[in-house]
Amino acid sequence: MLLSFRKINLLFSILFFLFLFSCSPQNNQNSLKKLAYKTNNNESIDITNLMLNLLAADKKLTPKLIYNPDGSSFYRYTRNPGEGEITLKEIQKRIALGSDFYEIHRENIRILLGRINELKINNKLDNIESGALGLWIPYKDLVVIDYKVINMGSPTFLDILRHEVIHIAQSCFSSSRTNFPKRIGLPLEFSKNINLNLSHNIYSQNPEEVMNIEREAYSYSKIDGAATKLLNKFCK
Repeated sequence: MLLSFRKINLLFSILFFLFLFSCSPQNNQNSLKKLAYKTNNNESIDITNLMLNLLAADKKLTPKLIYNPDGSSFYRYTRNPGEGEITLKEIQKRIALGSDFYEIHRENIRILLGRINELKINNKLDNIESGALGLWIPYKDLVVIDYKVINMGSPTFLDILRHEVIHIAQSCFSSSRTNFPKRIGLPLEFSKNINLNLSHNIYSQNPEEVMNIEREAYSYSKIDGAATKLLNKFCK
């Protein structure tokens, strides 16, 4: 039974994920080549199976009311990518909807993967040795998402997929999808979360312009529709 707002000790236990994405980091070429050599033409993720696995993962994202030994209580929940603190009303909405709360995220993943397949861009799930959660490998026309991302739920999977799709658009902007990405020139965000992601050691040897390419992808991956619009604008 839920306690009233005044009786609840709202201590939000929030799990943060460090989203590590990449457009073929220069300090990890060997791992990328191993992944690329395993790729076949027009390889694609099994979307139906992915949706079933994401649905199971999303059920675990529903906030839970936790009781302390002293009778006080708090909600434990996972914050979505780019999301700030959420209200009690929002928490209760997520509890009421359960995994249905993330239905729009799963549908957006389905649509974006469908568009990638229409463009005949290779995409696969794999284990990424570098610690990145997603990769765009231009010279193999390949997007890779780490298997572990599925268990993080649909919001995280969508954010990572959008990030890599923006890298695809950046490659297209560079005149060819098989070219290394080039910054499109959109305004960049310098938020604490993005700065934290870019401080990870997988980016430590990247020159400034490559870091700006990554920042551009981080800046727009959380904006609904941005990845698809950029893909459609620059990739034919």
